Amino acid sequence: MELSGAEILIRTLIDHNLDTYFGYQGSCIMQIMDCLYDNNEARNIHVRHEQGAVHAACGYAQLTDKPGVVLVTSGPGATNTVTGIADAYCSGIPLLVITGQVSSNMLGTDAFQEADMISITTPVTKWNCQIRKADQIADTVMKALKIAVSDRPGPVLLDITKDAQTNKAEYTPSLTPIDCSWAVTTKTTTIDNKPKNILYEEIIKTLHESGKKIVLAVDKVPNDFYSDEYLCSNKVLKSGIFGVSGFGLPAAIGASHATKDKTICLVAGGLEFQATIKELGVILQQTLDIKMIILTNSPDNRFEIKNPDLIKFVSAYGIKGGRVEKKENLSGGIQKMLNSTGSYLLEVRDDLFENP
Repeated sequence: MELSGAEILIRTLIDHNLDTYFGYQGSCIMQIMDCLYDNNEARNIHVRHEQGAVHAACGYAQLTDKPGVVLVTSGPGATNTVTGIADAYCSGIPLLVITGQVSSNMLGTDAFQEADMISITTPVTKWNCQIRKADQIADTVMKALKIAVSDRPGPVLLDITKDAQTNKAEYTPSLTPIDCSWAVTTKTTTIDNKPKNILYEEIIKTLHESGKKIVLAVDKVPNDFYSDEYLCSNKVLKSGIFGVSGFGLPAAIGASHATKDKTICLVAGGLEFQATIKELGVILQQTLDIKMIILTNSPDNRFEIKNPDLIKFVSAYGIKGGRVEKKENLSGGIQKMLNSTGSYLLEVRDDLFENP
């Protein structure tokens, strides 16, 4: 049967059991977005920034054991994904990042929102390819998925021109779907000679002792504060050696779309949380249940960084909140957060405990 390139793309992804995508609209990806709008078998999670889409796809991939899929437009939309792609590359997480591109006859002319994503992402992808014809899409997607999950997993990128999306070609459904399953190739361990932070340890211990199945998204630099003793039964999502500020919130959003039987909990520093705070809009729009513990700087922090009133801020997104200002109230505050209905933000002063 003859389909447009955009229809072939979505059909190929669905045929390989990939039905959830994280994306942000734009003129050079709109044909694909229109196909998603009319498709009941697939869902697009509309993030608020392209970096958030990639981090969300990373969180999703780590819980579903299949590649995360990202859909963004050309130019600044595409270049906004580079930080997340580099993070996934360092962490060995498979992603299929699909960027729209100007029409093939405009390539190399400095057209509006044209960016050479192949050159830009070559150092941080396992493989990338530009597609200029509709009849190339299905086979190229299959090749990209195989590369993403094989050996050490990682991100791949397909840059698809507008005319390849709109032109039509024959499409034959694959009779043998690709096995997109993968396993994390790196193990997180605690650094033995690193002084432990008592506040962090207390937070993790309390979460562990709650008895709930927890997926923990960590976004705090340094982000290797937690103890294996308390997290052996829980899933941890974090930016690895790349250490991206702002990873945690979108990763938690991605995780919430991957599982329904676990509590998604974010532990983030105040600055890291604000780096991608716009993704709270996804929580509002989709009524997600994410518990957030935000460690805010003490008033005498050496950089004199001022934080907004986060409780007031998240209330604008319909999220309840509370504050812990005494260490004896920490456990109770966390329990209240965990037992609340819907998303909840618990603000905790990060000088509540002093390190030994």
